[in-house]
Amino acid sequence: MERPRAVPDRRAHVRRVHPQPTYRLNKSLALSLLFVLALLPFFPSVAHAAPVLWLPTPVGERWKILQGYGCGSHNSWDRYALDLVSEEGRTRGAPVRAAAAGTVFVWEGGSGTLIIDHGGGFYTQYTHMSKALVRPGASVRQGDEIGKAGDRGSPGTPHLHFHAFTATGAWAKNRQTVPLSFAEGYDLPDIGGCSQHQGKELVASGEAAKPGTISFSSDAQPNRWYRDDMKIAFQGDALDAGFRVGWDAEPNGDQPEHTDSPGGEAQLASSGEGLHTLYVRGWDERGQQVVASFGPVGFDRTAPAPGAPVESQTVAASAEGAVVRWGAASDGGSGVAGYRIYLGPDPAGTSEWYVTAPEAEAPALAPGSYTLRIQALDAADNASDWVTVGTVVAQ
Repeated sequence: MERPRAVPDRRAHVRRVHPQPTYRLNKSLALSLLFVLALLPFFPSVAHAAPVLWLPTPVGERWKILQGYGCGSHNSWDRYALDLVSEEGRTRGAPVRAAAAGTVFVWEGGSGTLIIDHGGGFYTQYTHMSKALVRPGASVRQGDEIGKAGDRGSPGTPHLHFHAFTATGAWAKNRQTVPLSFAEGYDLPDIGGCSQHQGKELVASGEAAKPGTISFSSDAQPNRWYRDDMKIAFQGDALDAGFRVGWDAEPNGDQPEHTDSPGGEAQLASSGEGLHTLYVRGWDERGQQVVASFGPVGFDRTAPAPGAPVESQTVAASAEGAVVRWGAASDGGSGVAGYRIYLGPDPAGTSEWYVTAPEAEAPALAPGSYTLRIQALDAADNASDWVTVGTVVAQ
């Protein structure tokens, strides 16, 4: 019987460099192996953090995504791949840099593919290079030049095909690409559709991009209460691609909700009564996200409830230092700040006499009966109606 011919491994244009040997297993051994494989999901595994990637293109140059995720030749195990071309000169012959430190896993000249092993089952792949400057087994540092861009294995438009993938074992099996993000501030999630992120420009810096900023401007002050609606405006370069807002919690979402202006405003009243913090999540032009907050700021339009009337109080006539008291007011919002007091003969009298506690030192009074009235105020300057809370008799 003729032995079947081996099918070449076509994944990402890479031929198998080290063919695996073939073994013949007896039935008993095969059953034992199946039993062990069935138990593998229950064995603990060691998690490895993926390295922080730099863009593999030359520092300071603008490169564009010619073809993005999930389309054309990027629609198999290498779904999350990018085809990159220079916007500032020739792509052919441009330096290709290591996206992270590691060891060269393989170089395949036919397709111009170089793969770097970064440890923990994480790899980066660079394809269509005209030549490699490093050999398999060589250690490379992040940012080292590893080759030159070209069009090997893909005649026509010179470009750099780049992706990162996870794999298992010494032969890098079970390869699966992962969505890309770069230290320069570019985050490229899977957003669905064909050739995702196509046309986006990327500029390598070889270092983490400084995050944009968000600033706030408002007549309102943090840790203060207001009874009038207040406008809180925000602006900054962290909002160039859009923003989301939320009260009392950071707004979630992979994409901005508002994209028509690099800034906006929020009305304090929209948060409802209470003490609130405004959060703004911004997206800059690179897709990098920044969250900033303003507050807490209080909004309270409900007046306090004045205290209950008290029994008639007697003080010595013409004596100074006598203390009169009344029932404490209550307020469920900003809290009671103090009281205006009237102590006199007018049953509907008012005054600007102000104290912070539900008691006051009465002035010297001529013999007679006096009405004690109060108006309670809260921290947002809401005021209750004037109410009579008792009578003071000077004897």
